[in-house]
Amino acid sequence: MAQGCVASPKLTGAQLSSDTIAAIATPPGSGALAVVRVSGPQARRAATSVLPSVELPERRAVVATARDREGALDQVVALFFPQAQSPTGEDLVELTCHGSPYIQKRLLAALFKAGARPARGGEFTQRAFLNGRLDLAQAEAVCDLIRAGTRLAHRAALTQLQGGLSRQVERLRRPVLDLLVHLEALLDHPEEDIKPLPAEACRTDLAGLREPIEHLADTFRTGRILRDGARVCLIGRTNAGKSSLLNALLGCSRAIVSAEPGTTRDTIEEPCDLAGLPAVLVDTAGLGHASRCGADDEGARRAQSALAASDLALLVVDGSRPLGPDDKAAHDRVLADSAAEGRPVITIFNKADLPLRAAGPAACSVSALRGTGLDELKRLAAQCLGQDSGIPAAGEAVVASLRHHQALRRAAAQLRQAERAVERHPGAWEELAARHLRDALAALDEITGPAAPDELLSDIFSRFCVGK
Repeated sequence: MAQGCVASPKLTGAQLSSDTIAAIATPPGSGALAVVRVSGPQARRAATSVLPSVELPERRAVVATARDREGALDQVVALFFPQAQSPTGEDLVELTCHGSPYIQKRLLAALFKAGARPARGGEFTQRAFLNGRLDLAQAEAVCDLIRAGTRLAHRAALTQLQGGLSRQVERLRRPVLDLLVHLEALLDHPEEDIKPLPAEACRTDLAGLREPIEHLADTFRTGRILRDGARVCLIGRTNAGKSSLLNALLGCSRAIVSAEPGTTRDTIEEPCDLAGLPAVLVDTAGLGHASRCGADDEGARRAQSALAASDLALLVVDGSRPLGPDDKAAHDRVLADSAAEGRPVITIFNKADLPLRAAGPAACSVSALRGTGLDELKRLAAQCLGQDSGIPAAGEAVVASLRHHQALRRAAAQLRQAERAVERHPGAWEELAARHLRDALAALDEITGPAAPDELLSDIFSRFCVGK
């Protein structure tokens, strides 16, 4: 059965709890080993149907011959996790077989004949969420951890999977709930001897609740970079060596390099590890090249567009020749545009293997041809992006999901509305403030799952791959 990331139809909790599902949990294609997972109330029975005369003890690996109706299939390792100790919160069996697609297909078909059905995208993780093994923020971190390709991206995803963001949200949620409980007690039981809340003191408390929520929401730029990679634009005059530098940073010949000016017309994008920080390098057409045709004009337009969409600009300068007025004009434009948009720029003198003839400040010198200076450039780029976006320390949670960011923003907006209600309605603010506090709590609860609607859950888990 082919494995892939596909949209899945909505499932109800009843379907998830009553069905037994099976899927290949390893990437499609041939390999040394493959893992087939079976989860649900009949998982153990389905697995033993392909392992005749074999007992499956709890949490102990068993080597056995898997069979289907055609006969012996493969020697497999079977591991049974009972419901109480299972990652999905229900009986789970993992069968490790040899990685032949033919074997995987027959083994999966045998499990289907034994009563399991094909798992939908993300259904194993969705069951873990519904059965309380993970909250929603942790479940979403599973995808981020799978996608993580650098040290810092891995660290951020693992922190969220281990509950770092969830604990932070709970710390923000608890005082909001406490204030709401106090207000509702005042409103519902005015005859009781409950300490009243002075309006000004409550407004101060609301501001104190709002500010840390806004601070956490502001980590989204950091989280976006760690999750999706910083966009780093290589820009500069023609023949400055941008394409050569791209190839050197990637360690492969990705872009065509030629002494002829204007070789690069389109943008070229490739992922890169910048000292642990995930990045997407974008090579661009040279600035200031005399247009010979419409393709040159389009190349220049795309270069400007790539610069505007970048998190960091690498201004590549040919250090082996003096800079003329056209060079200075092109460089000044890059620096001015970046300054206006708050984008950091690292100026690089390339071709350091040749005598230096360019005048002016530069952050570093490199030789794309010899490979010298590249480690320092990567370090500078990661440091620049880290300082600008606030790369977190180990164990510190950041917001990597747009959904989480929007929920935090909604919560902060509701608290600000509560502040305004206290200010504008000094004689009758309690009920209005309580309503906004309830809405703020609902927004925070969407992050970890208690208030997430079914449509949202279906959308989130449909993005997962089959088998996860």
